[in-house]
Amino acid sequence: MRKSFAVLAAIVAVPLLALGVVFLIAAVGRPSRILVAVVLLSIGSLSLLWSVLTLRREAEISPESLATGIVDLARTLGGEVTVAQVQAQFHIPNQMAFGALERMCGHGECQREQRPDHDVYVFKSVMPAKVIKRCAYCGSTFPVKSPMRECPNCGATLEVVKE
Repeated sequence: MRKSFAVLAAIVAVPLLALGVVFLIAAVGRPSRILVAVVLLSIGSLSLLWSVLTLRREAEISPESLATGIVDLARTLGGEVTVAQVQAQFHIPNQMAFGALERMCGHGECQREQRPDHDVYVFKSVMPAKVIKRCAYCGSTFPVKSPMRECPNCGATLEVVKE
């Protein structure tokens, strides 16, 4: 509804601006027309400005744009976001943020995990991969930075694997 009003305001702004310019040109012959020109130009400019800002905001909070923005937000936050973080980042209502995240869960882009005090949406595709050294026989794990090549527990060769 708001988008249609913005388009209508942009359509109305064009003739108002054109009439304002015509009256401004006509004010050369009769200076009394300058007031009408200023009023028409002001109304047309404000109407056009409002419609451009409204259409831009509607494009920012469209479902596709929100999904892209949420993935970018998750990438910067280490792969996990909450509804409150999405709400604060995009200046949208709580229900819209929740709906966007649930829609993404439905498409398999993220998973919802319950924490003690809130729900977290985990984006595994953007989480940093953790690499460790693991023993294939006893299952012991060691940091990659350690100089060991053999397991100190059983003597088997350590493998570098992603977790």
